Amino acid sequence: MTPLESTTLTPRAPSPIDPRDLPPSMQEELRHASQTHRHHTQMALTPRLLCTVAAVCLGSVQFGYHMAELNAPGAILSCQEHVLPPGTPSYYDLFWSRHGLEQCVIMDTETIGLVTSAFPLGGLLGSIYAGQLADKLGRRRAALLNAVVYALGSFLLATANSVAQIAVGRALSGVAAGCAVVVTALFIAEIAPAELRGLLGSMNQVSINLGILLTQLLAIQLANDHDWRYLLLTGSLLGIANFVALCFIDESPVWLVAHGHKDTAQTALSTLRDASLEDVVPELDALALEYHASTLSARASTLEYVLSPTYRPSFRMTTVIMAGQQFCGINSIIFYGVSVMTQIFPLYAILINCFISLANAIITFISGTLLDRLGRRPLLLLSVSAMGLALLFMAVGIVQQIPSLVIFATFSYVSSFAIGLGPIPFLIISEVTQPEVRSIAQSWGTSTNWVATFLVGFLFPIFNRWLGGYVYLVFAGVCALFGAFLYLELPETKGKAGYDEVWSSEPQLRID
Repeated sequence: MTPLESTTLTPRAPSPIDPRDLPPSMQEELRHASQTHRHHTQMALTPRLLCTVAAVCLGSVQFGYHMAELNAPGAILSCQEHVLPPGTPSYYDLFWSRHGLEQCVIMDTETIGLVTSAFPLGGLLGSIYAGQLADKLGRRRAALLNAVVYALGSFLLATANSVAQIAVGRALSGVAAGCAVVVTALFIAEIAPAELRGLLGSMNQVSINLGILLTQLLAIQLANDHDWRYLLLTGSLLGIANFVALCFIDESPVWLVAHGHKDTAQTALSTLRDASLEDVVPELDALALEYHASTLSARASTLEYVLSPTYRPSFRMTTVIMAGQQFCGINSIIFYGVSVMTQIFPLYAILINCFISLANAIITFISGTLLDRLGRRPLLLLSVSAMGLALLFMAVGIVQQIPSLVIFATFSYVSSFAIGLGPIPFLIISEVTQPEVRSIAQSWGTSTNWVATFLVGFLFPIFNRWLGGYVYLVFAGVCALFGAFLYLELPETKGKAGYDEVWSSEPQLRID
């Protein structure tokens, strides 16, 4: 049994179901229950729903925070640069030194790449066990455990005197992040009213970008020889805040129903909807029926998903789109943007990265409102094409030392990523996959994404040292190939009822 196969053996939350895959009697039952609960239940952004989403999304905020935490202070904590804050005493008079912690930990370029990429390796592990953990413990308790692991990983990073401890701290943070991003998406999908699922679901990606922005903002003040450890320790404070916030929310009603706690689920749902216990009965019945229907779906193994011609369109699309998201180079900016910008703007690199992160967060939020209006395929093609063009300009700007062009190209690149290639890949997997293998496809896609993230995180410093600005031509080439694949292969999924309808409308140029 592979690790990915093991994630499909426990009861799962209901995946999106194509009603045509159910027996006729169950189709009618599900349709009637859905119509009834929409008629009776208040579908609004209630204060309790907003607070619950906010508490759960703190896990994704930490994901973004840890992803970018070594961006600004990387050269300082590795002893490659020294930045002394004005008007401060000697480091040896400070708290950190008095407790035996060195001013920096000596690392070369390859070692920085290794400790940076320990995060996606941990993320890969976390994403593999996330579904099983969330099914066994519950969504809320899995999120509580993640908060503890986040806090522990950050503490190890902040108190590190060795490369090994930094790598372990990064890996632990990655484990929590890999699990949190799955649990957060699952939790939100299960508590959001159908009419708000797209908007609230996009908050997962928005929260990741807010975490990246928070890291960059704090780095303006803390990325120096004396204070970089406080920047890393802040991750522990976020973990503690996340733990406390989760203590005040209820478990997912779907998980409660699946484990026989229907009365507790009814209470939790009525609180989320700000409705009476009687008013949420139709929605609760619909959730129970949908969960029961999902357990009737035939199961397939990961090996069958990878090798069977039946699943080949889904497997090919999932693999390419999740790997392509990373191989287009976005994490060269998230992980190493400050070191790249320092070559052009030695005094303002951190500040510029703050503005880049702010633009990323804002545009990702806006794009969430466009997905159901413009469609997935047009946004993805526009996103990848614009990214490739921006990468060409970025390479020219860095090689020719044209600061204004570098700024324009970087903002254009990140903004283009945010409108399509950032949020859409995780959304589209379930839309291009048969119901019985959606959980496997999600696990496969997430694992593929983490492996690609590791490769970019580890190899970029090496290629950047060899090629300089020309490294972005490599990413531009990937964008061109990726865009061609999407144009030839990707069907539109907006407004399609199920797998068969999605692939019956595939592009005529598709290559078999």
